[in-house]
Amino acid sequence: MEGRQVDARTRQLVEQPCRVTMAGYVNPMEDAAAERRKSTFNPDELAAFLHGGEDKLARRDELIKLLSSQPWGDKTHRYFYNREQEYVGGLKSAVGIWKKMREERLPIEDGIAMRGLANFPGGLELHIGMFIPTLLSQGTPEQQAKWLPMCNRLQIIGTYAQTELGHGTFVRGLQTVAVYDEASKEFVVHSPSLESIKWWPGGLGKTATHVVLMARLFTKGKDYGPHAFVVQIRDLDTHLPLPGIMVGDIGPKMGFNSVDNGFLKFDHMRIPRDAMLMRFAQVNEDGQYIPPPPDNQKAAYATMVYVRATIVRDSGDFLSRAVTIATRYAAVRRQTTSKLGEPELQVLDYDNVQQTLMPLLSRAYSLIFMGRSMMAMYESFDAARARGDFAVLPELHALSSGLKALCTDIAASGIETCRRTCGGHGYMLASGLPTLFNSYVQNVTWEGENSVMYLQTARYLIKSALAVQAGKPLTGSAAYLATAAQQAGVKCGVATPGDWRTSSHALAGLTRVAAQLTAQAAQVLLRAAGGRVAFDGDAWNASTVDLIRAAKAHIALYLHQNFVDCVEAAAGQRSITAPVAAALRAVVSLHGVVLLVEASGDLLEGGYCSGRQVAMLREQQRALVRELRPNALALVDSFGIPDFQLNSALGRKDGNVYQALLDSARISPLNATQEGPAWEPVLKPLLSPIARSRL
Repeated sequence: MEGRQVDARTRQLVEQPCRVTMAGYVNPMEDAAAERRKSTFNPDELAAFLHGGEDKLARRDELIKLLSSQPWGDKTHRYFYNREQEYVGGLKSAVGIWKKMREERLPIEDGIAMRGLANFPGGLELHIGMFIPTLLSQGTPEQQAKWLPMCNRLQIIGTYAQTELGHGTFVRGLQTVAVYDEASKEFVVHSPSLESIKWWPGGLGKTATHVVLMARLFTKGKDYGPHAFVVQIRDLDTHLPLPGIMVGDIGPKMGFNSVDNGFLKFDHMRIPRDAMLMRFAQVNEDGQYIPPPPDNQKAAYATMVYVRATIVRDSGDFLSRAVTIATRYAAVRRQTTSKLGEPELQVLDYDNVQQTLMPLLSRAYSLIFMGRSMMAMYESFDAARARGDFAVLPELHALSSGLKALCTDIAASGIETCRRTCGGHGYMLASGLPTLFNSYVQNVTWEGENSVMYLQTARYLIKSALAVQAGKPLTGSAAYLATAAQQAGVKCGVATPGDWRTSSHALAGLTRVAAQLTAQAAQVLLRAAGGRVAFDGDAWNASTVDLIRAAKAHIALYLHQNFVDCVEAAAGQRSITAPVAAALRAVVSLHGVVLLVEASGDLLEGGYCSGRQVAMLREQQRALVRELRPNALALVDSFGIPDFQLNSALGRKDGNVYQALLDSARISPLNATQEGPAWEPVLKPLLSPIARSRL
């Protein structure tokens, strides 16, 4: 249309009607700027705090320039890739980042930052996230010296093969075997059934040369359960599968298709004895099994706890991206006015949109702080583990399991809710939200399906409740159960809606619900088991609904307590200024109120709250949302997510969303020609003059 000549009369004819239809127009970029002028604090300050300092943000901007200068860092056409392009592109991005780090001797922090900014998962995900950490946690010094240098040079690429076609969470039921042959000093690895085929490991399909294999160890005729082995599966010169190996890609998935999740079957494959990771458990040359020291018997859980900790950490990152996109778009999207010619109402000013997005914003902040604390807990455990101290593992296992479940549930559902608030445009890949959801939602399943994870936490809660009954001291996250019986008759002390915004009232309510649901779950379990406690079998399976409810309440309490503690610590240490602290405290209050509104039925059922107090709860939620509304854009800007990372037409910081949508549409491969790819084979025979004459 550029350069097209339009005569003066035609222009004049439409001039006045266009003035009428444009009378209420507001440039979305002006809306975005006006929103930011409402802020009561400096978002750059909060962003610097969340990211570890202004120098970290400045370094991130430098890394964005580096990524943008590389062909494998270009995101322009990514939403139009087919499966093969996604796989190759994701791998090029991962390898490109790896090479940059080695060539320029960049620190590991730069590599992590670049991977997050590129946001293009590839075949190295489990090489970095599972294979190397397992070698570090379970390999002997000699094994680490053998494998890690090759890992770091990408001379080998690994993944982690545990899940089977017929077995997931029930690790003890794995069917793949590793049988020790005393005569040859080797293990024979075999997949005895269809269900025993390894299924799902990322990078296994077409990328990995090696796996950490979880297989049932047999020696001298005895089953010692799952143990870890390093197994080569592909020839390093040809990349072809080795004899005795059947391996391939499992096919397209709902999302995450740049990663080649794979299948793997073994046919009587022999591997050397030292392929078994032997930092803790060992098999000597004579086939004698040497178990790990009693305190170390759960050492194999360390890798899984680490991965779950990273999942908790990443949940806030992903939800904050979705909240940023949806809030920025809602601030510049206008819809409906009572009088034509006047500006339409900003979508963010509709009560239902505010009451949707602002609570999600509070959840995103809570998850970010929880992620930081979760990684700090793991690092503390890792230091203790190096000294042979596994004392905190039961608590850490219960917390990491429950937090993995609750945080991913919140993030996955929150991303989809954000997409819906964006209306029709949120359905476009260019919005960034469909891809964000499809690539993230797998987190509710992998590394432990969430219901099973909640039940791990519930097991810990029931054991804690039994310890209280036995008169044993209770510490850790479930310490509140020690006084639950004495607190059972205490009533809520809230007298005004504003009382609910105080941390003491919010935490008291959440504590009461967690203790109440734990007691209820214990009673249900006792009745199902005929008066005794059973942690498996029919009684446990008949009680899982109540057990999961208790676990969710416990983790919700822990999540909010952590949020309160982190913000108060930052304010107390003057890591943030008073305006930032005031805004964050309002976010904390909203988070607590939202959790309590969700638990209002339990508050009423247990007699802790009256109907009037629950009504005050909802009233306070509305008031907090209204209070935070002027800071909506400042709070999402404070997440510090650059446009390069968001890759969203709707989430642009400058608000120029409609131009971005059009720019994205115009580069669609379908628009490569004006007539389109269906013209010659399909449409031309139908629409040509000859075809029309036949009609």
